Amino acid sequence: MRRSFLLLAALVAGVSTSACNDPNLTRLNFGRTAIATGDFDTVQQLIQEVANTTTVEADIHYYDGYIDGPHFETETDIQPGDLALQVEDLLRADTSQGLDQFDTTFLSCGMRGVADHVYNGVAEDNHLVEDGTVIANLTEALSHGGALYFSDWTYDLIEATWPERVTWAGDEDELDDAQRGKAGPVNARVVSEELATFMEVGIGDEIEIVFNQGGWAVPLAVADDVEVLVEADIEYDDPITGEFVLRNDVPLVFSFTDAGRVVYTAFHNEAQITDDARDVLRFSLTRLSDAGSTSP
Repeated sequence: MRRSFLLLAALVAGVSTSACNDPNLTRLNFGRTAIATGDFDTVQQLIQEVANTTTVEADIHYYDGYIDGPHFETETDIQPGDLALQVEDLLRADTSQGLDQFDTTFLSCGMRGVADHVYNGVAEDNHLVEDGTVIANLTEALSHGGALYFSDWTYDLIEATWPERVTWAGDEDELDDAQRGKAGPVNARVVSEELATFMEVGIGDEIEIVFNQGGWAVPLAVADDVEVLVEADIEYDDPITGEFVLRNDVPLVFSFTDAGRVVYTAFHNEAQITDDARDVLRFSLTRLSDAGSTSP
């Protein structure tokens, strides 16, 4: 039996409060929410942190997407019984029984089923991204007004579902081939006026983003109807020369809409996250709240 929560200052079912007012965040309402867990992203902790200062309404249902399990400690209390359902149950089910149950869905980096191999090993891990039912369900969920969040290595699902929206590094016909980003700090800039206001910085101002590990997915460019929130000059492993090359104005965080909204972040909530990166992710939640609260 799936277990649902309302995430606030504590995990309390059926109650909506906020610990103190955060003037930079309005009330967030994710509605009925699915979180597919991943080994390298803890979006549930990010939502919990926001709920400590802002009213957050979210009826959370967890889906187990772990491969090895979380790779660092989190402050959220996910019990074994909370993960009775699997990510396959969420994405492969008929849309009305899967994604269409939810206003907002979070797909976390390190989630199984969306890669060529398990962490570059020999075992295949492509059973979801190669499943036509999954791709059709994602398309329908967005067209039906759902809000969908993808982080880093889940990019292959975006590439397979909306190939015209984003140009990725590497061969777009090969899974994982965009995972070429270099570890370290990048020269990131705020390019969204609303995000700049939220962070109390100017358009084009630099912010601190650090990739603590290499191999993050690199989106090279987006279509004209895709909103970029943060861009950066980055180095990535060139697929032809095998050397690191510089690419300017890479869209690290972007969003696009149909009836619903997709948000993608190249970085995510992990142990070494910077304050600036956390603020960007917190703002990204408002984009999802705006979409999810208006879905049917």
